[in-house]
Amino acid sequence: MNTRGSILFLVLLLTLGCSKNNASGGLSISLKSYPTQVNNNGLGFNAVLNFTTTGASVSGDSLVIYERRYNQSYASPHNDTFGTRLPITPDATKGEFAASLTWDIIQYGNANEADTVDFSFVLIDQNLKHSDTAVTGKVIIYQF
Repeated sequence: MNTRGSILFLVLLLTLGCSKNNASGGLSISLKSYPTQVNNNGLGFNAVLNFTTTGASVSGDSLVIYERRYNQSYASPHNDTFGTRLPITPDATKGEFAASLTWDIIQYGNANEADTVDFSFVLIDQNLKHSDTAVTGKVIIYQF
């Protein structure tokens, strides 16, 4: 009987741990636009994201960007997680903002080999609540 109770308790904890907590209001982001190719012209990667929120402001919140590389060839280790703060803005329940990564950050691969990556974006509010994750499709970064 004790084993059954323990298993039920663990299932309950797992269910609660995997559910999305919207206690501070819903925070959601989505991609409006992004380039599918980035050339070696020094401009870097620029995406435009939409946000919606209920009950909280995104002013001053954190945006985390994660880059995932698909190439099988070895590339020297580099930072693949980037964090930034959104500017302080008037309260708004929806809007858009731009996220940019400079060329010197994304051009870490092998010379003469294009990199295939995707980028994931997550907003984290000042109460440490996470938004859903917006993910680009595959982006080709031309190193030459």
